[in-house]
Amino acid sequence: MKWEVGDLMKHIVSFSGGKDSTYMLIKMLEKNMPIDDIIFADTGMEFQELYDYIDRIEKLIGLKITRLKPKKTWDDLFFHKKQRGKHIGQINAFPMTMACDMARQLKLDTIERYYRSIKGDFTVYIGIAFNEPERYERLKPNERAPLYEWQITEDFIIEELKRMGLHNPLYDTFDRLGCYTCPNMTIKELRLMRKRYPKEYAKLLWYGEQAELNATERRFAEYKPGWTVAELERRFQQEDMQGALCFEE
Repeated sequence: MKWEVGDLMKHIVSFSGGKDSTYMLIKMLEKNMPIDDIIFADTGMEFQELYDYIDRIEKLIGLKITRLKPKKTWDDLFFHKKQRGKHIGQINAFPMTMACDMARQLKLDTIERYYRSIKGDFTVYIGIAFNEPERYERLKPNERAPLYEWQITEDFIIEELKRMGLHNPLYDTFDRLGCYTCPNMTIKELRLMRKRYPKEYAKLLWYGEQAELNATERRFAEYKPGWTVAELERRFQQEDMQGALCFEE
């Protein structure tokens, strides 16, 4: 990845392995747009299938994708004990739904640290589809969204990636990609994760156990509002039993 002659601007592709950033990257390469770095913020808590998909894209395009690593791990944040307030000694456990401080520290802070390391001006290319105008309006002056500029929608991207044989199988289970411990997953997604991704689901069960063991109050044991991981597992087991009984009848 070389800069064009006379081009003092560094061009960075923000790549998540999701459908939008994947299609954006491929089209940018097809259009010979300048790319100096492709960055992926690795939380360390992604599904193995995502890592495999990123490796596949890297081989396809013949360019290195820079894996950015956070200073702290998920475990560092999950087991960190509160130092002030009325819950001193209580571990953080799972983040609150929709307000994931862990995502900020593991992903956003890691990317910002990378940006601060760049000497000189740079432009970041972000995968925002044409049907996401609110996200587009929030772009910073040094950020661009080629898909939006080209008026390419998410539905089109999904079909094109399937046609190209580059459909990310995680989208068969989840609407959005994220950590396998993410409380923002719906009950339906968790139910499917349990069946399709038993390895990651087993790890989620373990974190749920740790949250309950270290909880000083009910809310610190919960994975989602009103639910611990163990309670969700018991719910799924009951559903399995009821399904089996219905089948026998």
